[in-house]
Amino acid sequence: MRLATGEIIGMLNADDFFADQEVLSAVAQAFSNSDAGIVYGNLDYINSSGKIIRKWKSRSCGKNSFNRGFMPPHPTFYCKRILFDKYGFYSLEYGSAADYELMARFMHKWQVRSFHLNKVMVKMKLGGISNSNLKNRVKAWSFDLKAMRENNVLLPVLAVVLKPLRKIFQFL
Repeated sequence: MRLATGEIIGMLNADDFFADQEVLSAVAQAFSNSDAGIVYGNLDYINSSGKIIRKWKSRSCGKNSFNRGFMPPHPTFYCKRILFDKYGFYSLEYGSAADYELMARFMHKWQVRSFHLNKVMVKMKLGGISNSNLKNRVKAWSFDLKAMRENNVLLPVLAVVLKPLRKIFQFL
C-alpha cells in the first residue's frame, strides 16, 4: 500500500477477478460523483467451475451498521489514498481480519463517508485460510473481536455473532 502511487487504492486478490470490464470505470465515476472517501459494492462467490454459490449483496453503511455485524465485501473496497496517510495502513496484528479491522477503523471509528455501488464488482473463489477449518475460524473470530474492541464497536461479542448470521441470506 505504501508503494501505491494512485489517488484511489483497492486490492484484487490472486484468484479473484472483476465481474466485468466496467468495474473500475464505475468505481472512478462513483468517486467523481460523490464526496465519498470509500466506494464498495457487491460480490459473487464462485466455485472452481465458475458457478455462483453465494451472492453478497451489500448495502449502504449507516452510522451503527458495524454494531449490527455489517461489513462490506473486502474485495470490493476502494478508498482514497489520503485515508491511509491520515488513519493508518493495514495492521498485521489482526491476522486474517486485517481487512475487516481497516474497514471498521475507516468506516465506523472515523465515520469516513462511503458510497455503496449497487453492482457486482468482483467474482471471488470460495475458500480462504480463515474458513479452512474450525481452528482457523475460531482464530478469525478472535481477530474480529479484537478489531471491534479497538474500533469502538458497541457490544462486540454480539456483533461477532451477528456478522456470520447476516451471511445466511447470501445463499438465498
